[in-house]
Amino acid sequence: MTVLDVSGLTYTYPNAGAPALRDVSLSVEPGEFVVLAGLSASGKSTLLRAASGLVPHFHGGEIAGRVVVGGLDTREHGPGDIAAVAGTLFQDPETQVVLGTVRSELAFPLENRGLGAAAVARGVEEVALALGIEALLERPTGELSGGELQRVALGAAVAGRPELVLLDEPTSQLDPVAGDELVWLLRRLNEEWGTAVLLCEHRLERCLGHADRVVALDGGAVVCD
Repeated sequence: MTVLDVSGLTYTYPNAGAPALRDVSLSVEPGEFVVLAGLSASGKSTLLRAASGLVPHFHGGEIAGRVVVGGLDTREHGPGDIAAVAGTLFQDPETQVVLGTVRSELAFPLENRGLGAAAVARGVEEVALALGIEALLERPTGELSGGELQRVALGAAVAGRPELVLLDEPTSQLDPVAGDELVWLLRRLNEEWGTAVLLCEHRLERCLGHADRVVALDGGAVVCD
């Protein structure tokens, strides 16, 4: 089963004159590392929002076609359901990290799945070790650097080992070293855990060496795969 299957997706935001996505079809297989490329307003972020269920459940608008994530059809399942099979990381970690300590932030998505205390503790230790943030577990999130905060946000997105992780310009606020490290960590998770990655990134030099595929969007349509 593909972890993401987009079929004939056309989407228009409310009060927008033109579609943000036009007849997009795309599939991501288990364990693939796929980079989304394109200029601003090409539809990259909108495609990730559709894959996470935010389009149309949060943004509204008009949609045609089909998006299936981890076997869940987004017409029937909203972002809460999709989060169980696909982790999401956006540009600004401050908007995603909501709890007071790193440990509680990493535990939150596992607790939301109804896991017991022992399973939550194991999951937190596992993801912290994988991302090299075990030394941060007791730190207040308000005291973290930008790079540390982005790692914690990534940890919360991949805690519980989702089948797919969706990332929208996750290095945009990081310095070159921290940005390269984040992409390297993504590839390591991809290889060691088998997590599929769909990464929207405009600094292509950071991620092309890690990618299995590059999908280019222009004017809301796939122009190269």
